[in-house]
Amino acid sequence: MSKDYASIDKEQLISMIHFLEERDEERKKENEELKELIKELRDTHKQDMKTQTNLLKSIDRLTNQVADLTTQNRTISERIAELAQALPSRD
Repeated sequence: MSKDYASIDKEQLISMIHFLEERDEERKKENEELKELIKELRDTHKQDMKTQTNLLKSIDRLTNQVADLTTQNRTISERIAELAQALPSRD
């Protein structure tokens, strides 16, 4: 392989070196952009997980509230039925 490079003139070698340096800089830039994207995705994921946790807690609270209200409504309905039976009939 060294024979191949031996046949290349100095200007071609310099041109190749510049090309490789530019390509290396482009790759570094791409890597930094990818690292930033990964960081943003991680941050978004963390925020989504917090939001999901908060939503699940809210659902649990609302479910408990509905259960409490259902129990209260049942108790009120039973009490109304008792009071209705205690009323004198209009016959």
